[in-house]
Amino acid sequence: MSSYPNIKKLSEARFAALTFSRDPLAPFISTEVEWYSDKDEIVLGTILFDEYDKDWAFVVLGRDEKALFRCIELNHSIDDIDDARQGLLNSININTISGNHVFPQGEIKKRKNLIFQPVVPEDKLNPHFKVLYSATGYSPAKEIITEIAYSYEDLDGNFIQQFQTTGFNSRIWELYLYAFLHEQLCYISEEDSSPDYICNKYGNEFCIEAVTVNPTQSNKTLLEDSDEDNENKILNYYPIKYGSALFSKLKKKYWVLDHVKGKPLILAIHDFHENKRIMETSNAISLYLYGHLAKYHHDADGTLKVSYDKIETHKWGDKEIPSGFFDLPDSENISCVLFSNSATPNKFNRMGKLAEFGEPSVVMIRIGTCYNPDRNAIQPLEFKENVKEGEYTETWGQGLEMFHNPNALYPIDPEVFPEIAHHIFEDGLVKSTLPDFHPMQSVTYIIVKEK
Repeated sequence: MSSYPNIKKLSEARFAALTFSRDPLAPFISTEVEWYSDKDEIVLGTILFDEYDKDWAFVVLGRDEKALFRCIELNHSIDDIDDARQGLLNSININTISGNHVFPQGEIKKRKNLIFQPVVPEDKLNPHFKVLYSATGYSPAKEIITEIAYSYEDLDGNFIQQFQTTGFNSRIWELYLYAFLHEQLCYISEEDSSPDYICNKYGNEFCIEAVTVNPTQSNKTLLEDSDEDNENKILNYYPIKYGSALFSKLKKKYWVLDHVKGKPLILAIHDFHENKRIMETSNAISLYLYGHLAKYHHDADGTLKVSYDKIETHKWGDKEIPSGFFDLPDSENISCVLFSNSATPNKFNRMGKLAEFGEPSVVMIRIGTCYNPDRNAIQPLEFKENVKEGEYTETWGQGLEMFHNPNALYPIDPEVFPEIAHHIFEDGLVKSTLPDFHPMQSVTYIIVKEK
């Protein structure tokens, strides 16, 4: 590229993070092989191999009125990749020296989402938002969230205000789900705001409603006093927290809405209420949803055996609820529950770092435990990773778990989300399919090196 000193090559992760506006069908038509931009990333471009015609094409993109990168030039039916590359670099160069920073598309009706421009007084800002807004260590998260927000459609009209104040947990969970659905090549309807996402992937239509489990101030002392009794918390406290959140959504009866009828309905729940014991909370939601508690032991040959005991109720303090969410009246209308407790600012920070956002001085080390593929092992494996592009990989879906309802009227095919963990209760057992690497809990240590 000596003829174009102001053009640089981009990583695939960087280009993907800058182009959340891409059509989900694009990867099925062509394969991206190289990515470029001017040095200031005002104009982007990619070279593609046409899978049908077996020739080459290139696309040049510039930001529109909402700051989305949109196509400003397309050239196809090129016989040779070198010719495609030459054409792409020349186009990026011409569009850069034009001096334009915005390339209007003409049909933009909604304003740009400036998610980190405060819309309330400083004393009203959420503490987590303040960290994202000002901490150097979280600059990768801030920049990738900024980019994602440009393409996010705020159908309710209050997303930014809530993200900055009392609804931070709910809104960052919704933003994470949006990034995950984008990664999974899903179309998201912009016509209905309830449930949160009306999706279509390869002709599979489904709906998702986001649910959060948040801290309860009245239980703070109770939690600290019972800190040593983890087994009781897993069996009773956590299920009650999950049950309250899920049951409130069940009562809303989304399945009667015309645009939801006959489609799989997913409740996507995130646990924000406690920062530790991530593995235990995952176990707790499984036993609450299916109403069965797993018991593990090794037989005389050293083979791990699993059996399940039926649970009738969960009781904590003066509150008691029935176990087995999927056995409740009307729950047959819920296809599955999608669970996470890792869609936090640290997740966005790692994904932002991999896409080369933020201050270069930020270093991240991720330490945790992951699924052990040894069928006779009870304890998970440990891992330690340097979060650095080229050395470490992570997807938006990594760590997600989908618990399928055995009584669902409209089940969803696990192949719609092939890269996440899936669980189904059959023949008295919870049968699980897990990715090769499935983190169970982790801590991300953030270091800001001195310049």
